[in-house]
Amino acid sequence: MTVIAGVDVGNATTEVVLVSGGKILGAGRVPTRGRKGSPGSLRGAAALVRRLERQLGSTVGEARIAPLRAVDTSVVTVPDTAGPSGRLRVLAAGVPTPGGTGACVGPPLRLGDEPVPGDVEVVAVVPSGLRYDAAAARLRALLAAGTRIGAVLVAGDEGVLVANRLPGGLPVIDQVDADAAAACRMLAVEVRPPGHTLRVLADPVALGARLGLDPLTAAEAGAVVALSRMLADQANAVVGLLPVAPDAPETPAEPWVLTAEDGRLPLRAAIPRLAGWPVGAVRAHGAGVAASEVDDLFAVDLAAAAEAATARQGSTGRAVLVASLSRAGDAEAASVLADLLGVPVPAHGPVSEPAAARLGALTTPGGRDDAIVVDLGAGTIDVIGPRGSVVAAGAGELLTAAVAEMLGIPRASADWVKRGPCIRVEGGQRFEGEDGRRGFLDVPAPASAAGMLAVEGPGGWLPFDRHRGPGEWRAIRLRLKQAVLAANFRRAVRTLGQDPAQVLVVGGPAGDEELLGVLARSLPDDVAVGRGDVGGTCPGGPLGHRYAVALGLALVPVAAP
Repeated sequence: MTVIAGVDVGNATTEVVLVSGGKILGAGRVPTRGRKGSPGSLRGAAALVRRLERQLGSTVGEARIAPLRAVDTSVVTVPDTAGPSGRLRVLAAGVPTPGGTGACVGPPLRLGDEPVPGDVEVVAVVPSGLRYDAAAARLRALLAAGTRIGAVLVAGDEGVLVANRLPGGLPVIDQVDADAAAACRMLAVEVRPPGHTLRVLADPVALGARLGLDPLTAAEAGAVVALSRMLADQANAVVGLLPVAPDAPETPAEPWVLTAEDGRLPLRAAIPRLAGWPVGAVRAHGAGVAASEVDDLFAVDLAAAAEAATARQGSTGRAVLVASLSRAGDAEAASVLADLLGVPVPAHGPVSEPAAARLGALTTPGGRDDAIVVDLGAGTIDVIGPRGSVVAAGAGELLTAAVAEMLGIPRASADWVKRGPCIRVEGGQRFEGEDGRRGFLDVPAPASAAGMLAVEGPGGWLPFDRHRGPGEWRAIRLRLKQAVLAANFRRAVRTLGQDPAQVLVVGGPAGDEELLGVLARSLPDDVAVGRGDVGGTCPGGPLGHRYAVALGLALVPVAAP
């Protein structure tokens, strides 16, 4: 019997399945070379076919590839909006090495300047370049001379060393811009014990009163409220009050989106509405006069996701990540692949990519003929029903980018961190899980991972964060998956217009162990959500959650010419 190769060139991965007489002979995948549909991507696909031939001892007599609809998915990070204006400035917040505890509001006193006359509590400012022992000696001399020092700011990172050499447990915060602090009229400094949050600086009424702000002045009252909300979950911070408000800095052009019904909207204003719009509602996006036409756009606001997960304010950043979909013309891949392999390749493909994905997914044991198939890729979510399909921008790559931006780690690491539960390494082989369970690792984690969250990576334990607890990261991670994958899935299903009775999820991100629960919570209770087991009803299978398109292409009957 003829050996048929089903070839699926995806945006991130190329997959091939060899079938003969309805039996699966084997399958393989490699990263896609270059852009989907490019000559390099097709050469990579041909090389994979040849590799499988050698491994299986078979010779391909026919290859099938769907018409390639090249998709360009861009993920853009939109920076946070400008902070509070006016005379107030946050000079430091949440530094990792504070010293002492307490709060102080007073004028700055740079070491080396003359002490402030009168019985006034001051905030001492240690300039850069001054050693911690010399700084501590000067501070002790000032205290002995009667200067009332209520807090200390240090330009370097030696705050703990300075604090340990001072009497009375004075609050000390390091990594502060000494010049900016010394230029302020007043400084408000607070350090709380570990595990506690700010009291004075997070209370706009108390902070405004101690800084001498007029509560009836709308601008200053609004600024202190916004600033205190920013600091609500911090354990230490420094706020400066400038003598006069500086000129407003030039702000970059506000990103926008364009829809047929609502016209042009600021991006941040549109984000809460994106999940309710049908796929394809956004026709263009840009900043200022620059514009790019798109077929679809989806975005996630990290601050909104953190607020929904009740994470600590400021612990996730406030960036907005955007995934846009622009569709190029169909690539003429069949003739190129035929030349590379030297075998017949139908010119227009037996079926489309979505139809092939559905056919392959329905080889899952227990799959229903009326099931909705969800093919998750790096850039898009394809939702395929019995009577149509929808392609929505924003999938695995957008989730990876959100995790990377939130944690400040490379995307290569974020791709592993996003997948499921983590542990906190407590030193040596001890760990704590997200459910509070404690135990011992089979293989010791690196010494540098002590106190950090970690997941199993390609080369062992991969540490990634030391600022959050396991339970907090779990809440944030699940909320991100709701905001990116579940919300996008819901809008695609609404656009499709078919109520699902069963959902089968296939594609690379379908391997995420939390995904089924995330999608199920966005659907009615009686809808079954299952992970595809592609080829499970075929001889030689199954292949797992991947290879749905490639298997569907190889299995579809081709009508005689």
